[in-house]
Amino acid sequence: MNNKKLFDFLDSYNFIEDVSGKTIINLLKSVEMMRFIYNSLFADHGISESKFYILLLLSYSEEGMSLSEIGDKMFVTRANMTGLIDRMGKEGLVEKKSNPKDRRSSIAYLTDKGRKLFENIRGKHIDFSRQMTSGLNVEEKEQLNKLLEKLQYDIVKTFSEEV
Repeated sequence: MNNKKLFDFLDSYNFIEDVSGKTIINLLKSVEMMRFIYNSLFADHGISESKFYILLLLSYSEEGMSLSEIGDKMFVTRANMTGLIDRMGKEGLVEKKSNPKDRRSSIAYLTDKGRKLFENIRGKHIDFSRQMTSGLNVEEKEQLNKLLEKLQYDIVKTFSEEV
């Protein structure tokens, strides 16, 4: 992992004075730093961040999930989701079946191979998450989650009509 790149990024954008602007930039920087670190974990297992999220979602769904539902949860278009699920199907990680309730849609399920891959990477994901938040105590983590959820709700409330 390139520590210099992380430290250089850490010090970027410190010139921003507006507190709202600085808040948004710091949130985006945090996400990018986490993605940078996670990409090494995902690359070691031959998957992308998007594939990890699909494995995660499907691992908690015994009945599988429709592609549109997965797309909604991941905030991606149906076309992108279909392509991603098809690629994961070719890799043997997921299986796509017709939806018995609606033949126009498909439901994705984890295969045994997909479930094994997720179980293999799940513990590493948890360890990475704990390491990334180790500077915060439990109360701070809970407070941060509440603040982020509040911010997310306000973003949806404010911009849902415009988007």
